[in-house]
Amino acid sequence: MSAELKLTKLVKKTFPKNTRFQFEDFLIACPFSIEYLRQKNRKTEVMQWRQIGMCWYALEFEHVSDAGRFFNKDHSTVCHSMRQLLDRKYNPLLQEKIDKVLQYMELEIADSDDMNEKEKNSLIYLERVMRIKLGSVEK
Repeated sequence: MSAELKLTKLVKKTFPKNTRFQFEDFLIACPFSIEYLRQKNRKTEVMQWRQIGMCWYALEFEHVSDAGRFFNKDHSTVCHSMRQLLDRKYNPLLQEKIDKVLQYMELEIADSDDMNEKEKNSLIYLERVMRIKLGSVEK
């Protein structure tokens, strides 16, 4: 097993069991566009979001080098980001951002074959996302 795959599995173990890693959750939670994250920028806020994005991409697709290419970085930068996620308990600002992404995972709505039910569920999901984006989270 490659070192990168071992690192990916190690990072996954730090999250609650059955956590689903979907890059879409990251995109919803992140206040920056992908284009902005791909640019060279060393501001802490942007770097942390980029690190989380690279990790989420790698955790969903299990390819560290693909995550690097997606963000215009190399695989070693993604590995560094994953190590930062492993040490997130020492960085409350990074943990806060990860928690924000994890909130979106809790927005699952049951699927249905009924088109009216699907439309209603989509509107409920959209309303929840808007509340979180606007800062008025209701649990």
